[in-house]
Amino acid sequence: MSISLKEILEKAASQVSDPEGLLYGDLDQAMCNVVKALFETLATSEVEQRAGVRLHERSGARQDYRNGYRCRRIQTSYRVIEVRIPRLRGQGYVPSFLEPGHRAIKEVERWVGKAFMTGLSRSEVIRLLESTTGCQPSESVLRRVQAELDRRVKAFQDRELVGDYEYVFLDAAWAKDIVGLHATRVCILTAIGVTREGKKEIVGYERAAIENESAWRGFLGRLVKRGLKPSRLSLVISDEHGGLLKAAGEVFGDVPHQLCWAHRCRNVRKAVAAEDRKAVIEGLRAIYKAAHLTAAKGAFRAFKACWAEKYGSLVASIEQDLGRLLAFYSCASVHWEYVRTSNPIERAFRELRRQQFGCGAFANRDSCNRAVFRVFNWLNERWEDQDIWEPRTRKLKASQPT
Repeated sequence: MSISLKEILEKAASQVSDPEGLLYGDLDQAMCNVVKALFETLATSEVEQRAGVRLHERSGARQDYRNGYRCRRIQTSYRVIEVRIPRLRGQGYVPSFLEPGHRAIKEVERWVGKAFMTGLSRSEVIRLLESTTGCQPSESVLRRVQAELDRRVKAFQDRELVGDYEYVFLDAAWAKDIVGLHATRVCILTAIGVTREGKKEIVGYERAAIENESAWRGFLGRLVKRGLKPSRLSLVISDEHGGLLKAAGEVFGDVPHQLCWAHRCRNVRKAVAAEDRKAVIEGLRAIYKAAHLTAAKGAFRAFKACWAEKYGSLVASIEQDLGRLLAFYSCASVHWEYVRTSNPIERAFRELRRQQFGCGAFANRDSCNRAVFRVFNWLNERWEDQDIWEPRTRKLKASQPT
């Protein structure tokens, strides 16, 4: 630059018409005056550098001549301002803080991107920017921001999985798709991995028209291609969806599969008479809260003896799935409470519904992917420095007699 940073700030300050406004006047207008002066000073500095001389200076180093000014409306993230930009006679000049043909500075694109990432819809972003700056964002700004978000979505879904995952939770969330008469429902197939060091991470998600074996097989196969190692898994946790169970068995091989006790207890509660619900659930709780696998099997035998005559088919279904219901006992005892249900992934879906699914329906596939990415990426950032095993280890040690 031909002007030092100190000179730029001094010139900017000298061009503010009412310095007292910075302290006592309209703060928004005062900030606009400062930004306007700063932009004009930066433009002057760049023009002087190209011309080789300062304004009214005579020198043999001159490379071009000044040719007046042009006024340019510039959209910032809080106001539209009009800036006088110097012109050069022998060459075109666009200030470095602008792009040719673009009214908004790059800060506006970052602002719009953050607005999309916080859950605002396209129409809400337009209304908010119009109310704050007095001008709607151009279609080119919105398209560039959405294209950048789509690139980030693809990078998230295609990233290499480098974690040493010990557990994988699988489930699908349902959402309305497409606004209007032809609205349908889609499911968001989701996988959460937990490493041996206790780091939890959403490792992948995909849209699917229907939750079936084929959709799950493709999704899980792509996770393996991205770096998920079935040989390192100790347990796969999910609900009782038949297609998911078959696909997981095909893709992950003989990795033990844990069925969610929360889902099973809800299903059992619905199937028994109201007067028996409390006792039946207490019997199931005695099974999955047993001190070890042998005690859990003994608790099931007691449960079977008590309820087999009245609820024969229900007890038979539990007995048939007992191996998958008690698979968590093969893991470290400090992990039992965490991996015997699919609650960790259900909590992620609860956050997704709270932040995004309340919008009613998605306009298209891309808007759905961006919305889900926003929430899942936010959750991953929240979990990044957490060790989910540490508080459980501390609690277990505190409960043991000294």
